[in-house]
Amino acid sequence: MKILLTIIGFLISITLWAQKEGDYHLDKEFDLIANGTIELSSSDAKVTIVGTSRKNVHLKIDRTIVTKGFFFGSDDFAIEIDNSNGNLKIEEKANSSSHGIVGYYDEDYEIRIEAPEVASLFIKGDDGNYEIKNVNGSISMRVDDGDVALFGCKGDKFGFRLDDGNLEMDQGKGTIEINVDDGDVNIRNANFSKIVADVDDGDMIIETSLADNGEYNIRVQDGLFSMFVTKGGGQFDVHHDDARVTAEGAFDVYEQSETFTGLKLQHGTAKVDIRADDARVRLSKVN
Repeated sequence: MKILLTIIGFLISITLWAQKEGDYHLDKEFDLIANGTIELSSSDAKVTIVGTSRKNVHLKIDRTIVTKGFFFGSDDFAIEIDNSNGNLKIEEKANSSSHGIVGYYDEDYEIRIEAPEVASLFIKGDDGNYEIKNVNGSISMRVDDGDVALFGCKGDKFGFRLDDGNLEMDQGKGTIEINVDDGDVNIRNANFSKIVADVDDGDMIIETSLADNGEYNIRVQDGLFSMFVTKGGGQFDVHHDDARVTAEGAFDVYEQSETFTGLKLQHGTAKVDIRADDARVRLSKVN
């Protein structure tokens, strides 16, 4: 009986130790140079970044692990922060060596950043969801598996690389580069002068004006590409394999074959190059 109680006590101590080790809480402010960059690297977190009138950065991180039963192994978790050069680098360092669990395991992990509106962002994420509001610097994101939503971001340089997740923007201007393996892209109220997009498996719907002499290069493999032109015009060259191309509004067809559809839209000199494999292409002029 004594040996049995000792074993049970040891297993319980492992469980409690793992719970305590996995919890992490930080609430702190950091300096940021004018037009500085915030770099964030995290995994499995719900991330919210809000641009405000403040001059520094308020960082709040809460990670809580809840287990019921027996959890065998360890959950080493730490955050490294570098603020030495006036920018801010936040990097998660996690090493989980779990051997098994009998019972219940739950992770509640949130990162909230309040930053100056003029800050720029460089974000790398393995999993998790990202919501960014009112940040007006350049934004570059590489996310393996998660959704990204931008609201009120008035910068002019954007870059997104998503493996499995969706991208949503309620506005945009300047240049944007998009690479999505499996997910949907939905962008509204935009005024891009350059778009470079490659969507493998998913729908891309974009509403934008076209800049004179602007460049727009779109690659879609499987799904739907839909462009709503709110202002401007130009030449649309659609290279397609097994795709259906439709155009609504004042588009004129200047060439058409089994593998190519060429259209022109008055009141602009933009160049729009679309290459579709097994996707549907829909072009619309918004009056």
